[in-house]
Order: sequence, then structure tokens, then C-alpha cells
Amino acid sequence: MYEKFATVLKTILRRDKFAEENGRKVLTAKDRATMASVGFGEKFANGFEDYLNSPEAEAANVTPGEDNAAIRAVLAQTTDQLVEASAQLRRYETEKKADASTIAALQGQVDQLQQNVVALSELAEPDPAAQLRQITSPAQTQAVNLDDTRQLFGRSGEMYSLDRPYNQRARAAMLARRGVEVQAQAASSIDYGTLNADLGAYYRQAWLQQLQSFLTTLPSCESIFPLESGYQDMATLVNVWLGEMSQADNTVGSQFSRVTKGNYDFGHETLRMYGVMFAHTFSDMAAIEKSWIGHLNREGSDPVKMSFIEYLLTETAKKLHNERELRRINGVRRNPKVNEPGRAMEASDGFYEFIRKKVEGHIDFTPDGGTTGKTVYQIKPFELGEITPDNIGELIYQGTSMIPAHIRDSGNVVCYIPSPLLPWYHKYNEAKYGQNTDYNGKIMTVKEYPSVELVPVPNADNHHRLVWTLRGNVKLFEQRAGEMLQFRIEQQDWTVKVWSNWKESVWAVAVGYKYTDRAKMDGSRQLIWCNEYDRPASFFLEGRPDENPSVVLHSSVKTVANSSQLEITDIEGAQVGQIVAIQCGADGDYGVTIKKAGLFELLSADWTPRTGEVLRLVKRADGKFVEVARETAPATAYEFEPDATAPSVAGATVFVAGVNTKATALADLADATAGVVYTIHVAGEANATTIANGGKFVLTAAMTLKAGSLIRLVKAADGKFYEVSRG
Repeated sequence: MYEKFATVLKTILRRDKFAEENGRKVLTAKDRATMASVGFGEKFANGFEDYLNSPEAEAANVTPGEDNAAIRAVLAQTTDQLVEASAQLRRYETEKKADASTIAALQGQVDQLQQNVVALSELAEPDPAAQLRQITSPAQTQAVNLDDTRQLFGRSGEMYSLDRPYNQRARAAMLARRGVEVQAQAASSIDYGTLNADLGAYYRQAWLQQLQSFLTTLPSCESIFPLESGYQDMATLVNVWLGEMSQADNTVGSQFSRVTKGNYDFGHETLRMYGVMFAHTFSDMAAIEKSWIGHLNREGSDPVKMSFIEYLLTETAKKLHNERELRRINGVRRNPKVNEPGRAMEASDGFYEFIRKKVEGHIDFTPDGGTTGKTVYQIKPFELGEITPDNIGELIYQGTSMIPAHIRDSGNVVCYIPSPLLPWYHKYNEAKYGQNTDYNGKIMTVKEYPSVELVPVPNADNHHRLVWTLRGNVKLFEQRAGEMLQFRIEQQDWTVKVWSNWKESVWAVAVGYKYTDRAKMDGSRQLIWCNEYDRPASFFLEGRPDENPSVVLHSSVKTVANSSQLEITDIEGAQVGQIVAIQCGADGDYGVTIKKAGLFELLSADWTPRTGEVLRLVKRADGKFVEVARETAPATAYEFEPDATAPSVAGATVFVAGVNTKATALADLADATAGVVYTIHVAGEANATTIANGGKFVLTAAMTLKAGSLIRLVKAADGKFYEVSRG
């Protein structure tokens, strides 16, 4: 056993040969102290000294545990020496201050250290044959638990966790012998990186010395939308719509052919699978090496640092997962431009974009279908109005009550609610029912319809769309399980190319009958229901640089910084009679302007806005845009000027009334828009702003805005402000 350590201990002790006393090879006191500092005990030192003098009769007085600890200790020390020698060699080669013989000697030392590290790594790896004997022994076979869905064979320890793809494959192979098929991710380089870590390839460094990533993995929406694999693009999902079947018994005196009734209408959903990819080139690894911890360098002077690339791919896998989770909810597919990188959110349609297209119309791709190539509509939305914290409970109740009773009361209907709206709903119920002794707070069902479950949709910020359907109707689809992380690696010169390709989709098995005439929809032949709008008008969706704004997805668009000032010549997707809002996101040389010409010749003047300013327009039947209003950005970050009696509320809906210098009575809210709810909070006590129940304000009672209070007001068509709530 000791012969394995002879060479590496010479390196550790910095000796070409061991000392001798009275014709016997010995370890000096300094040697023993050095060995003890790296984990070799007195027992090991005595045994090794005996081996030096009688190698043919090696003493076997080291326990397996001490043997393994010694190997790790020597390996850590040798790795440190290798890193130090490699760094010194690179300095000599770069600075060219050492002669050729010195560089050659140092290169020889590096080569020897690399061989020692490889040899010690192999010694430290577990014996696969011994492990296999343990697993397949009669006693162990009885302990194998294939029903455990968390740990491989029911074994404890992180190494046996079933979140490891290689453990999934091992369990799938064992179950296949029993005739049970389960899906498992195919092998990929990232698996082997994790496997190496689990088997101990990273024991050469302390965990605290590794690069640290604080990337948090998002929870998967697979918990609310089932995932199915094995689907190709244009796959057909078949559903059937049944007409009325039963009737009173009419067998006496009737002919069978004259009293038959009922019909089966087969519907088809053509599944669109969107191709997505990851592509990256790792280059300049030698330069990158200088900025990361040397312990990760296991390739010596090799310019391609595969261990570092493996580490980065592990983090890349998390990032790809997070992007896919966000895309599954918020994605909007845009076909890529040749030789131009695209955005992550534009790789495929998400849940809300899928619903939008079924409401606002989409091109039918059903092969040989009667509506192939035509624009079809499948969901007639409920007209519920704008959702606010003060009416959300009533709107959810109204929407749920409009679902056909035989479906609503089946116990299989769920209401998908954007996660930011869930606290609104709970607070609404607390305010309305909190005093009832039988009130159960934070229930996850519709209060008035307990058979309808509320399911929060994660990552749905800025969405206000409520969606009702049957549980499991909306699914996530993929072509092959785990395909996203099947990285392919190709080395070219001193660069490494890494890529993966996969397909993904969010779709529903049954949506509704496909109408080509939207006016004929009555809501009776659909299995998905929703409210009439997705994002509130007060939310501005970012546009694309150097392009005319598009309101296809949302009526309010915020411009972004352009390569140079952009003249807007059209608003893509605007419908006749639709009010659209354009907010300036960047001004000056990178901003936007609209000339009083062409489609905008009806403007009052040219529009060259500052950041935060808004232009509201409506499209006329002849295609030209009529100016509705211009709004300037709030001057003091949404805070009313002190002593203001008619402050501007342009460009925002939530404000703070600051400290006044004198008694101040609010007489008006300038630049307010009819139908918008404005919230006024209060920061100061002195000279508090008052609002009378009169003039332009219709309140339940006069109000003094003291610190900690708030009032919500909505402007009506008559120009007056009506109280919505106060607190």
C-alpha cells in the first residue's frame, strides 16, 4: 500500500531521497512534522518508514479510513504545488526573464506534479466493482426501493438524490426490467460534471474556495401545468364536442330513425412547438483564468479550461431553466432574424400570449381543416371591467358565475390568477368577511364557489388576466425530456463552442369551437374563459429599439433608447377607435419624435418628448391618428407640491401629499383621465390637505388627509371625482 505514496511524499517533503541513519532509511523530525501538517498520523509515518527499509514485506497497518484521508491530504498538497509551479512557469514564459534550462526544469516539475495528481485522483475514486458487488449482493438487493421518488433505491445522501439525471436513468433502467417505463433525461456533459463532483473529483479544494453563484432557481410552473414529452410541431390534439343526447322514452309507435338525436363534433388543436436554442463560445480562457480562483485550474497550462467551463455550464443550466420558466408565462414568439441574436422572451409563446391569440384571433394551422389559413376566434371573454383591490372579489365572483353551471360545479374547474393579484383577493375578503365568525382567511378557492380552486400563476407581474378552465387542460409540451441541457461541445483552436437545441410549447387540449366570425360567438362552445383584458392601461410594455411602436400585445407602449433619434411614422397593430398611449422612455439623441405629418398630420404640433411624457392617440377609420391628450411627467416623483390645490396627476395613479406650509384645500386633480382610479397617500401632519364633499369631489364625507391615511378617487365622465374607498 505504501509504495503508492513514495513518489508524492518525496514531492511533499521536497526530497530526492530519504535520510539514512546507521544504514537505515528514516523520516526526520522535520519530515514527520510536515507529514502531520497534511494529515498523516504517527501510525502512518512508522509504517511508511518500515516500508522504506523492507518494501518486499510491506506493513499493512493502516485502516481504510486513514488510507483515504491520507490520499486526500497528499492530493490537496500536490495540487497546491502544481498550481504554484504552473503559475511560476507562465510568468517565466511571459516575462522571458529565465533561461531555457530553468524553464525546462520547471516544466519537468509541472509534468511530474500533473502525473502525481492523476495517480492520486484515481486512488481516491471509489471502487466501482466493489460498489457493484454491494448493490447486487443478496442482502442489498432486498433493500433496493424502486418506489422511492426522492432517493435512488431509497438510499440516503445527496449523491443518491433523484434530481441527478444519472440517478434517474439508473432507476428507469431497473424499472424497465419490471416492465415499467418512466422518462429520464438523456446523458449530457453537465450530468458528468455533477457526477464527478458527487464521486469526489472536487475534493482537491475546499468548498469555500470555489466560485460562488447566487443565482436562485425559480420554482417550476410544471406544478400547475402538467408537462408532456414526445410531441412534434403541428401535432394534432383531438377533442370532441357532444350535442344534447337524451329525451323522453318515445319507443311506442315511433320509428327509430325519426327519433334519433345527438351529434359529435370533433375539434382539433394544432400544437405549435417552438424551436429554442442556446449557443455560446468560450474564448480567452487564459485571460479569464486570472480572474478566478486558482484551485479550479485542473488543466495546468492548457489554454482550454474544461473544468471551469463545466462549472459555468452548471450555472448556465440554472439560467436556462429560469428563462424558460419566465418564458412559459410571459413569452411572445418573434421569428428570428438571420445572424442576429434574439431575446429569451421572444423564443416561444407563453401562457398569456396563448390566451390572447385565442381571444383576439390567430391563423388556424389545422391540416385539412375547414378553417385552415383563416383567422379564427375561440374564446369570448367576459366583460368585467378593470380589476382593482376594491372590486377584485366581486369580479372573480361575477366571472365564475358566468361559467355554465354543469361545468362550474363539476369540481374540476380552476381559476388561474396572476400571483400579484392573490394578496388583493385575500385583503378584499378580509375586509368584507373578516367579521364573520365562520370566515376562513386566505382560502384558495373562489369564496362563493368553493368547488372552484384558485391557482396563482408565478412570475405573472403586470398581468391582470383571470383564466378559468378544467384542471389539466393547459399543458406544457416538449419534444424530448431534458433536451435543453443536452449540451454539445466542440473545441476549435483555443475556443470552445457549446450549444443545445430543444422545442417547447404551452398549449391547451381543448379551447373552443373555431369561429371565423367573431360576432357569432356566444361562449357556449368553449372550455376556457377569461376577462376581456390582460395588462392594465397604466402599465407600459417596452417597445423595440429603432422600430415603430407596436400595440399588438398591449395598448400602452414605452419607447427605449435607440441608436439615434427615431421618427415614429406609424403605430403598428392599432385598431380603429382604440386609444393607444406612447410613453417616452429615453429622450434627446436616443429618444423619439413624431412630426405633424403623414398619419400624424392631425396632431396639434410636433411631439418631441422628455422622458416620462405620454402621448395618447386614437386611430381614425382613414388610418390617421387623432391626438387625445399629452401628459407631462410628474415634476416631483409622484409627490404633490406643497400647498398645491390642483396638482397634476399626469403619468401616474399613486401620489403622496407632502407637508404643506399653510392650510390647503384640494379643489381639483389636473390632467386626470376619466375611468382611472387615483390613490392619494399622506406623508405629513402639519397643515394637512383637506377635501370637501362638494365642488368636483363626491365623497361619503369630507376628509382631512392626515399621516397614514389614503383615499381612492375615480374621475367620471361628468368631470367629477367619486370616492372609491378610504383608509
